[in-house]
Amino acid sequence: TDEGELYLTDKLLADAEDLRGEGYKSFAPWGATEEAVEAFINKVLPLHFGNLERQLKESTGDYFIGDSLTIADIACYDAITNFGSNRAIGSLDGFETLKAWVDKVESNEGIKNYMATESFAGLWKFGPDTLGK
Repeated sequence: TDEGELYLTDKLLADAEDLRGEGYKSFAPWGATEEAVEAFINKVLPLHFGNLERQLKESTGDYFIGDSLTIADIACYDAITNFGSNRAIGSLDGFETLKAWVDKVESNEGIKNYMATESFAGLWKFGPDTLGK
């Protein structure tokens, strides 16, 4: 791993955390206003998805940092799906590179196997209800 990959990993982890932080502000059951929810759906998600898609397109491989799944991919996947697309259905429309990458991450054998476990099934999933939808 070179310094550039380490820097990019740190940046992507921070980008994922930024999206998560913005996501928490839009949880209607926790008191988010309708305006906050709409801003999250119509402004925040497109801004963050656009930034992440741009970085993915700049990668030399199929993942954010080359041809291997890394912690940066896992962090971004969590933020994009659990705080974004699983909550705001259709929010990945128009971000085809990001949408294909989500499918690729989900097709990884280790990820697929984990998602089939009872442990995963028992986790609280954030859905449209968290946006009051």
